[in-house]
Amino acid sequence: MTLVNLLSLVAFILIAVVLVVRMPSIVREPSSRLAWLAALFGCAAFACVGVVVPLDTLDGWLGGTNVVNLLQNVFATAAFWFIMQASRTLDGTAFDTRSLWQLPAMVAAFSIPFFLIPGRGPTSSDFIKVYADDPMLWAYASIYMSCVAYIMFRMLAGIRGRAPRQYIAIRIGAWAVAAASVLEVVYLTLRVLDAQPTTFVELVGDAFVVPFYGGVIVMAIGMAGFAFVSRTRASVLVALRVLLLQANAQRGLDASVAAAPGEDAYDTYRLAVRLTDIANSEPLNWRERAILRAATRVLDRQMSAPAVVRMSGTPQAVAP
Repeated sequence: MTLVNLLSLVAFILIAVVLVVRMPSIVREPSSRLAWLAALFGCAAFACVGVVVPLDTLDGWLGGTNVVNLLQNVFATAAFWFIMQASRTLDGTAFDTRSLWQLPAMVAAFSIPFFLIPGRGPTSSDFIKVYADDPMLWAYASIYMSCVAYIMFRMLAGIRGRAPRQYIAIRIGAWAVAAASVLEVVYLTLRVLDAQPTTFVELVGDAFVVPFYGGVIVMAIGMAGFAFVSRTRASVLVALRVLLLQANAQRGLDASVAAAPGEDAYDTYRLAVRLTDIANSEPLNWRERAILRAATRVLDRQMSAPAVVRMSGTPQAVAP
């Protein structure tokens, strides 16, 4: 197994995990839908490398003229674009649907020169290097790599200053992919200027593999981290809501309120506010205060609006 296939297999597995983990939340969370689409296209892109079905078989279905390479790049561009949009909306920022035109425009920009490459067969895992001295191949691959670099720089600009630790992995991965994309354009330019590749030029071309595929893996780890934190936080909110319901019920919570459906942050917040109101008029016991303190910490991190529930506003007296 080559290094490219090994890294592609690792990336495929990680992205497939994100695809599965994000599935329950794609209906209610816009950023989860975007991340799920990124994972879907990412899996499709790495499948085109041959980690699921052999490359010769895949390309044979398409005529054996390396069309699978184009498909891989189309899927990869879509994956990068959606992960860029997902990372920019994870803090609650709305997805701007007016930007959707960018994706088909980029795909068209590098697809046209691909079909102008003369004699693209037979199937080759080194398609780019084999045809690197052709000007149309240079245009095809350089435009694709430029699109990827553009997407990465847009993502880095959009998430600048974001605090969650998962963004660290996304930033590192994005910088690695952007650097690899620039490196590949340099290699393609050197090749098209000199049809006889030198050792140095080939070293430049080989240097693309680790930062590009490694960057994708690191970004996938970051997105998986967001999915894991989201699922864990949702479970914590459900548990806190149950405890807050019990504490409020012991203080005379109306039965209809206690039976109200809902397990999101705002339900938990509503119950925490009510318990805080009680605390402002009568002392809470140690268990109630512990529940309220835990709910406050989680809600302050979970809710985008400034939280009203603060332990500093809760009386310090404890019921006997």
